Amino acid sequence: MSLRIGIREGFRTIIRSRSLFFLSLLVAAISFYLLSIFGLVTVNLYKMANVLDEKIEIIVFLEERADIQMLKNNIKKINGVQEIIYVSAETALKQLQEEVAETREIVRIFEDNPLPASLRIRLEPNFRNTKGLEEISQKILLLKGVKDTIYGGELVEQLKRITHIMLFFDIGLLLIITLSVIFVIFQTIKLTIFAHATEIEIMKLVGATDTFITIPFVFQGLIQGIFGGIIAYILLIITARIASSFFDIPYFPRLLFFLGSVLFGMIFGIIGSSIALRRFIK
Repeated sequence: MSLRIGIREGFRTIIRSRSLFFLSLLVAAISFYLLSIFGLVTVNLYKMANVLDEKIEIIVFLEERADIQMLKNNIKKINGVQEIIYVSAETALKQLQEEVAETREIVRIFEDNPLPASLRIRLEPNFRNTKGLEEISQKILLLKGVKDTIYGGELVEQLKRITHIMLFFDIGLLLIITLSVIFVIFQTIKLTIFAHATEIEIMKLVGATDTFITIPFVFQGLIQGIFGGIIAYILLIITARIASSFFDIPYFPRLLFFLGSVLFGMIFGIIGSSIALRRFIK
């Protein structure tokens, strides 16, 4: 019964202080919007780090008369090898010509295909580092039919280090913005409660329970958070569409961001209103 009355009073409070409610809603929406943008950046940086990590591999150049199947069987036995892909000399040449158009003129100088057949060795996650690449490469070089290997260990390590620094910096910035959003929402809800301070005092004097006093304002914070999250999501969609005309956004789980915006809006709204009410309830 008290819950139903509290929700009804919450609606009345919103209607009576419409201008303050919409101002708070606007502030909350902008805050959630900024949080969503940095959330999208963080998710894509994390995805980019995973993609770069998955692309780490060893290229094994083969001799002309190498026994491909025997080599593949022997390499599979090496600890850390995840997948082996055979690339014929013809396929390698075709891929090079597709990637770099200028090579077509250069290749015409040669009567035969200058590129050797190769094996692309993809590694397990724990071996995608300089040490793992070097150890596996040295073992492969001992096998008959292997001409040479390349893996760019130092470059891989530098790329991973740069990516991790960017990801760490972005997560740190995301945490700072999250705390700022919580603070801003708390302050806007507190302004609403201050505007109704007299009503709260009167309700306490006539014997209203803390729960009865709290429910309307917590409900208002909940509504503010939900609509703030929805508005933030709409702004994020618009921003993503505008940004996609300039550059690709590799990963954008829309349903996840919508649910996240609404859920975080509800949580922040409830927490903010509950904390702001403490000083009046005591």
